[in-house]
Amino acid sequence: MKFGFIGTEGGHFYQEFMDEVIRAEELGFDSAWLEEHHGVKDHYWPSPMMCLAGVATRTSQIVLGTDIIVLPFYHPVRVAEDAATLDVMSGGRFILGAAIGYRPDEFALYQAPLKMRGARYVEALTLIRRLWTEDTVSYSGKYYQVEDARIEPRPDQALPIWLGGWGDLSLERAATLGDAWVPGPTADLEKLLDCQDTYREHLIAGGAEIEAVPTPLTREVVIAETDSQALELAERHLLVNYRDEYGGGWQHPLIGSTDSTDVNRIDTLSRDRFIIGSPETCIRQIQRFVDTFGMDHLICRLYFPGMSHTHIMTELELLANEVMPAFKE
Repeated sequence: MKFGFIGTEGGHFYQEFMDEVIRAEELGFDSAWLEEHHGVKDHYWPSPMMCLAGVATRTSQIVLGTDIIVLPFYHPVRVAEDAATLDVMSGGRFILGAAIGYRPDEFALYQAPLKMRGARYVEALTLIRRLWTEDTVSYSGKYYQVEDARIEPRPDQALPIWLGGWGDLSLERAATLGDAWVPGPTADLEKLLDCQDTYREHLIAGGAEIEAVPTPLTREVVIAETDSQALELAERHLLVNYRDEYGGGWQHPLIGSTDSTDVNRIDTLSRDRFIIGSPETCIRQIQRFVDTFGMDHLICRLYFPGMSHTHIMTELELLANEVMPAFKE
């Protein structure tokens, strides 16, 4: 199984994230990821691919990915060009993760309509893949049109596209337009398995071999020397995401919507959802997702508001030295 991580986030903390990725590569992590949100103080990244370009110049093996970019904020030609350039800079180590987005204030910031964002998303993904694989592209969609378009550099082959989302349409798009479905960290196991069934139905309908499709999963992870230390950190930092962000007016598609779990209680919120504890406890919790969901690439979201860079460096060491060996063949 592969292990990746989402480290320190926020535009002022770029150097901390860089140091974490460099150390993670030394420790044998498989991937490092950045998320996109806008206007959140000391959290998330407004320009994930730009940040990853800098990281690409200081690393040589670790896969770099977006988990995720909000595709409707971008023109697809620009995404195709930036992703292809990043792939060149990284030596073929980039995975483009994307989703349709959901926060009304972010769409207002970009003067992008929430309505029909799914249709724009489908056109964008179609155009991006064609620009990567065809010498010239003419495309006449409702939202995007190009005539004899060509991008340079072009990748040697289409880059991997991993798509997020929870609704039936999002899962169908992930199966038909992407190379994998990458679930976010918010859903509990019951929701994950329900969505996975729908996703796989669409894969089968499209003639895909399920065994050949990656099964990544993003999870909230807080690891420390003891269970009590990890739980205290989770209560102090992780709950901020769910209380103030997801459950605090973001209109998240799950938290506070279809999932009404109390966002103020770590014991109920974490059940079959988070990975929190000592290395031994984390191994058991990870194994449960492997056994039930078939996870083959765990993306550990390690950063939460106020979490120190020092502790994330400690978490990387604990994961690499005490957890990852239990899952490496």
